[in-house]
Amino acid sequence: MALSLALVLLLALGPVGPCGGCLQCDPNFSLRFASYAPHLSRKAWGLGVVPAAGRMLRGWAQDTLRGLQLGVPAEIPMMELQMIATKVYAKLDTLFQGKLYKPGALPEVLHSIFEEQVRMLRNAILESRVKCERHCGINQYKAINCETCNQTKPTCFGYNCESSEAWETALKGLYKYINDLGSQPQKWAVGLKQLPGFSHCTSTSPDNLNFTSIGKTLSQNWLNMMALKDLEGQVSSLQMLAPSC
Repeated sequence: MALSLALVLLLALGPVGPCGGCLQCDPNFSLRFASYAPHLSRKAWGLGVVPAAGRMLRGWAQDTLRGLQLGVPAEIPMMELQMIATKVYAKLDTLFQGKLYKPGALPEVLHSIFEEQVRMLRNAILESRVKCERHCGINQYKAINCETCNQTKPTCFGYNCESSEAWETALKGLYKYINDLGSQPQKWAVGLKQLPGFSHCTSTSPDNLNFTSIGKTLSQNWLNMMALKDLEGQVSSLQMLAPSC
């Protein structure tokens, strides 16, 4: 009987495999969301409220991806994801325990929790990339892809180089990374566009890139950063020049 009930709950909430949604990549997602389903039938939440709440729970993962609206890949460090998941579960637990109960309010409160979750995920994804870019040259960090739930290593390029020697090394590292991508055609189109400043590139191989022009453009960005470094608060608003590629 218990097994049958568990299966019904899981089916009621839709697919629980790695079909994306950020929060769904958390290992506890399936069991936690399945535990909310019985509360929809045991309490009189109000006319038409239960079906609406059920739809929200079933579409939580897919709606999360649509709500993120990011200009960068939806990749988040697992530690950040689990911290956000814990906060979301705590709010949902409180809601379904009836501590926030008010007739007809369930969909509204659910939507509020959902929107807060999207904001936290978006901020964590963007902050992770910004933190990565504060290094000098090519840098990577471990993350989870919100669409596939696979482990990834997002790559970024940072201008935080304190000397011309460090900057030259950073450029060489960038060129090596780009050339290495060229030996993996299946990764080229995605890998190059993921680098900040290279999202517009349509080149099909490193042979089509003008590394001299790229180096001059990026070096101008670095010089501008160095010139503004003493003016606190203005560096973050500097408009970077996109390399001609």
